[in-house]
Amino acid sequence: MQKFEKAHYPIWDLPMEERIKQCQVQFNKLVGKKLTWKQAKQYYHEMYDCETWRNDIYQVDVFRGSKADWLVHEKSWKGNVTYLSLKRRDKKSVHDWRHLQTIKNELVGEDFEAFEIYPSEKRLIDTANQYHLFVMPKGHRIPVGWQKREVVTEELIGGFGKAGQRGIS
Repeated sequence: MQKFEKAHYPIWDLPMEERIKQCQVQFNKLVGKKLTWKQAKQYYHEMYDCETWRNDIYQVDVFRGSKADWLVHEKSWKGNVTYLSLKRRDKKSVHDWRHLQTIKNELVGEDFEAFEIYPSEKRLIDTANQYHLFVMPKGHRIPVGWQKREVVTEELIGGFGKAGQRGIS
């Protein structure tokens, strides 16, 4: 996997009013539904009010601090969470944990912890082969999980023989 480079959406070159109008047109083409100005403004913030990074495999939209607040429902966390929305550029639905760990490390930092959620069915959003990481503020730890590092770099099954765990590439 190559290093990430900052990307640029052409919509960012437009004045804000034109950006919102473009979102109305884009949404209508994609979904066949017209958005009000307020809805289109929200759509813009959810789709484009971010940093975008790309490499040979992934595109990642990074919403830092208050730009992620539209997904933060705990008041004390507002302004403090980074949200990573990532997808493969080839649109495949491959989920490689080590790739997600590398993306988090490269775009936010190795000292940050992130989590992915599997919500109740009534909160489920499944509209694309897209993955979502929520990154805690530096120094905050997710209150579950292992307390020390242990990484196997050889292909092993239960510590014996080949296959199963893949090596680091």
